[in-house]
Amino acid sequence: MRTAKNMATASKTRRLDCGADRISNLPTLLLDAILIRLPVRDAARTSILSTTWRNIWGTHPNLIFDDNFFSQLVSKKDKQSQLFEAVKAVNDILLLHTGPVLNFLLFIPPDLPLNECIETDFWIKNISNNEVRNFKLLNAQEIPYTMPSYLFSCFKLNDLTLGYCILKPPLRFGGFFLLESVRLMKVIITADISFGPKLEQLIMECCIGIKHLGCLFKNHSNLSILIIYSGDIDWKLFECTQKVHLISLSLKKVTDPREKIVNLEGFVGSMPKMNNLLVDDLFLKSLKPASTIPEMLTTKMENLKYLYFAGVGFHDLVQIKYVLCLIRSSPNLQYLSMGPVCDEKLRTEAGVGLTYFVGAKNPIGNSRSGLDSEAVSKNSGKSVEKYLQLPIRDMLLDKLQTVDISGMVGSTAELRFIKLMLVSSPSLEIMSLGFSSATDEEVRSRISRELFQFNRCASTTVELIM
Repeated sequence: MRTAKNMATASKTRRLDCGADRISNLPTLLLDAILIRLPVRDAARTSILSTTWRNIWGTHPNLIFDDNFFSQLVSKKDKQSQLFEAVKAVNDILLLHTGPVLNFLLFIPPDLPLNECIETDFWIKNISNNEVRNFKLLNAQEIPYTMPSYLFSCFKLNDLTLGYCILKPPLRFGGFFLLESVRLMKVIITADISFGPKLEQLIMECCIGIKHLGCLFKNHSNLSILIIYSGDIDWKLFECTQKVHLISLSLKKVTDPREKIVNLEGFVGSMPKMNNLLVDDLFLKSLKPASTIPEMLTTKMENLKYLYFAGVGFHDLVQIKYVLCLIRSSPNLQYLSMGPVCDEKLRTEAGVGLTYFVGAKNPIGNSRSGLDSEAVSKNSGKSVEKYLQLPIRDMLLDKLQTVDISGMVGSTAELRFIKLMLVSSPSLEIMSLGFSSATDEEVRSRISRELFQFNRCASTTVELIM
């Protein structure tokens, strides 16, 4: 005879089974949608519900071991115990998963040295045998993680993202055949490597060894988006980039004068399809020395519509001449932006925003500012002021609609450049001007009054961000 307690337990079990069965009988697409919305640890636990769920989890295409996954494992235990629990959790999940893994992400937290665990290499070996398409490994440790050779066995890889790793391909590695997008952040490349003939997007942030990527820039290259932020560059790489339409260059500080070998005419001529360009002051300083800076390039950038300058010093006559040369050489320019540094906001506006990934003691950043008050002293900007007083020939920008200048300190050179843009752009609709926080109120008010008087009869809307 069953007791009341047993009857209640049996009734509860029937209700749970009934609910589980109803969910299990949903279409496979809906079940996959449920798993996608669950953290990977909870998704793996569904395998104990029933045989149906075990089969569904076994073929679930996403394995996401992100910061949230590891934060759930961190407790008041000592570091060694935390590391043991994290490794065990990942091993258990991979053991239950038997099907293809299309999307894989592994985040190595700063407080769990998984980059030093041999198990991490075996995780990648496991993934490499499961037809992975999207592979992301982000290392937040102070020591770079050396990618095992198993990565180069991912022949169906379509998208690759690496953060703070050492990349050394095997000697006989022939390249990835299906790879279309690569993002490298603080990656050290130690040997020649090919990402394959289908590569379309290459983003590199604070990388070392870019010279080993020379085979990517051959005539047969499909590369269309190229972003290099704070890297070492061999300028010969840009001789064959005919299909590139978006390029962003923010370089490391050049210390060797022999590195200043960029020929601006050749650089522009190698990318005839370029429609979006972001360069910084170090790029301008890397240009090949010329006795006379041309007013306009021989090869015009006919397709360029968006032009961004970062860290340009209004006190530097050479930089300003190159800025005007690039502007005049862009007859179809629609949007012009100038900012003090190549920050996240500027790069996002340029369509080249990167996912920031910061190592423990080496944050990605740039403290340069070509517009700071120290640089723009009373004497340093005199040559620029004199130059901008002269009539600027061939300066009709009839397609330009928006100008955005930030980080202003209120120098005379800045004001004259702004006036030049106003009088040279008959179709200009909006000019947005932002001051540096170091600019005092009196200077801001003076600039505001002068621009109001200068622009009162024009149709351009001038927005002053005080």
